[in-house]
Amino acid sequence: MTRFLLGGTALLHALALGGPARQQLPGQEASSITLLAINQPPCTVPTPHTVIKARLAYHLAEGEQSDYGFAVSIKFQTTTPGRTYSQGQLGIRAITRRGDTLTIRYPLAAVWADARLRRPITCYFYLHRNTGPGRSRVVAQTPAIIFQECQ
Repeated sequence: MTRFLLGGTALLHALALGGPARQQLPGQEASSITLLAINQPPCTVPTPHTVIKARLAYHLAEGEQSDYGFAVSIKFQTTTPGRTYSQGQLGIRAITRRGDTLTIRYPLAAVWADARLRRPITCYFYLHRNTGPGRSRVVAQTPAIIFQECQ
């Protein structure tokens, strides 16, 4: 879990942030997604006007195949444990390469007033294998990114 302590002296995103979302068999290459940078400055509290901008690196394992393609997304933790969401297609980027870097932007106004949004705001970045129209399976994710006020 990565904590962005808002109001403190430093962002803690220098920690190792990537990792597979599923169990990897010995000798098997895993898909991965890693947070490289995020624009939320230290000592600030996100507002409805905040636009999260994150730079990510992803890699699809050699064995990953999909007739429907792949995508990277940002999702927010809900008040229901184990559930994440975002509104619309704003935070989803289709990918065409097996590995690359990309930037995702997401306006918090899209989820801010939603009663499902967990506080403190917690988000994840996912690498998805699309399994059909409007359906996907997560193949890798970042650890939780929690935006908290410093004390």
